[in-house]
Amino acid sequence: MIVLQSRKISKAFGEQDVLKGITFSIKKHERVGLIGGNGSGKTTFLRCLAGQLQPDQGEVMVSTDTTLGYLEQMPELELGISAWEAVMQSFAYLMEQRRSLRAMEEKMARVEGQELERLMAAYARVTEEYERAGGYECESTARHILIGMGFKEEEFDKELDHFSGGQKTRLNLARLLALSPDLLLLDEPTNHLDMVSVEWLEGFLQAYPGTVLVVSHDRMFLDHVATRVAEIRGGKLKSYEGNYSMYIQKRQADDLARQRAYDKQQEEIQATEEYIRRYGAGIKARQARGRMLQLNRLERLQAPGQNLSIRWDHLPLRRQSAQDVLTVDRVSKSYGSRQVLRDFTFTIKKGEKWALIGPNGCGKSTLLKIIAGEIQADAGQVRLGSRVDMAYFSQAHETLHMDGTVLDEIIYNFDLTIEQARTYLGSMLFCGDDVFKRVRDLSGGEQGRLAILKIILTGANFLILDEPTNHLDIDSRQVVEEMLAAYPGTILLVSHDRYLIDQVADQVLAFEGGQLKRYWGNYSYYARKVQEKLHQQEREEKEKQAAQRQPEQKYYSEQKEIQRMLRQRRVEIEALEDSIADLEYRQKELEDILSDPQIYADANASKEHQQEYHCLQIQLSRHLEKWESLGKELLALEDKLTQ
Repeated sequence: MIVLQSRKISKAFGEQDVLKGITFSIKKHERVGLIGGNGSGKTTFLRCLAGQLQPDQGEVMVSTDTTLGYLEQMPELELGISAWEAVMQSFAYLMEQRRSLRAMEEKMARVEGQELERLMAAYARVTEEYERAGGYECESTARHILIGMGFKEEEFDKELDHFSGGQKTRLNLARLLALSPDLLLLDEPTNHLDMVSVEWLEGFLQAYPGTVLVVSHDRMFLDHVATRVAEIRGGKLKSYEGNYSMYIQKRQADDLARQRAYDKQQEEIQATEEYIRRYGAGIKARQARGRMLQLNRLERLQAPGQNLSIRWDHLPLRRQSAQDVLTVDRVSKSYGSRQVLRDFTFTIKKGEKWALIGPNGCGKSTLLKIIAGEIQADAGQVRLGSRVDMAYFSQAHETLHMDGTVLDEIIYNFDLTIEQARTYLGSMLFCGDDVFKRVRDLSGGEQGRLAILKIILTGANFLILDEPTNHLDIDSRQVVEEMLAAYPGTILLVSHDRYLIDQVADQVLAFEGGQLKRYWGNYSYYARKVQEKLHQQEREEKEKQAAQRQPEQKYYSEQKEIQRMLRQRRVEIEALEDSIADLEYRQKELEDILSDPQIYADANASKEHQQEYHCLQIQLSRHLEKWESLGKELLALEDKLTQ
């Protein structure tokens, strides 16, 4: 069943055609991700669908009795009320029904006979409707949504006057989710959400009983939520069944087919033009005129867009750093009575790419600013290694000169020709006349791209990046991601972009319970380890409950012994995994060393490294065999525990 459709809607602003005859429909229970470059018309299209903006041509139709929810349609937040009261306003109809039921109960206590029977019938009807609409669960639903949006229970009674702009945005989203409309229209809902809240929202939308149309640049979010991806390019919309990863595959095939069709038509046009030029005045002039007429009537294919797959082979570094790039030693920082960082210690080695993650307000940006020298720690030390050239990217883009042009920003700061500067700018999607725009006239995302390019061109061998993909569309994120993945230096970045972390980071440093925990892998590795930990906690809780349900002492003794052995095996496996990780890390170091031809100039050194590599392979093989054996023992013990 189609719940909403548009027919040939167009919208222009001045001379710019933003939407060009878009026909679109969305069916019940679909979850469609709407994507496109910044300024492509996604929000304009969403506002047209929601009735907030009138298209110049075409029409939008919503099926009968379909309720539609869009953030711009929500009433403004009332100051003076609490966060809890604001969300409970979304259940106003249920609250009115609840009051009606209470009034009917009081009245039934005072009447009898036919009047009582009539009231009881009405009461049963209203109660059924109230229950079906979730009236008995509205408080638990409100609590569930508020916590999911990152609010702590102690903040529920806090008045809205004391909330930040970002918190109010999250609260408005919570109100919209609580309304549970049949069709939910969301425009960048993950803005202002930390990773935990984004993952909660993914689960909420996956289980949502209605239909969802969501604009997002978060590729992992689209992978987890979307059942279809609709892309706006050049004012036109095209849909692709499946999630974001499936869209990428299908779009690449589409782009290849479009390029081939365009190239073929261009060849035919050139051949026809050559025929006309050669025979236009000769014996075949009549045929030439016929071909010219055909050429004039030909519907020419549009040239395919820019290929965003850019090679970053030669990113400049001024020099190579020492092996120890950064050491953070027992760093602490407080703001008033609130301690943000406590005794944080870690070391980053040359060539490593670390992602620092954690909930909003945990101190990620504070830690970066301390490392960058922007603010002072209350205690502890930050030490840069020998020959480390550091560059810091902040969300404020303070390094940009707002009065100059994009081209000036590169030409006057680096020893580059205009051609070289335009090549670098083109690689960051500044094409054609874009390079002559004033920096102050750029969007936030464009300024971000320019600032990232500037710090890369400094030749720094250690980059500190605070939310480098903020305000960027998907194409821009892809370019930044490819550049950072190819960057030959060391990186420490803070980001909520899980897709970026997956492609760039080889280490994750996570804020967990006021401490930092290191994970030797990308975001997917981190997420897998967190899930394993949760599953282990669940298993241990089940084990505990199972033990409590059995009164026999013998059973208790057996279970206790199995649990002891389980704990022992898990400790052994965890220690073994740490050891394997260390060995694999050293193996990678040795492979890098042995791949350098210069090492073989010193026969003794190369022999020592080869011997160490051979011994390490043997040790790693034994560790893996032991790990597999312990894993089988662990599974057998777990099976025995549940028998």
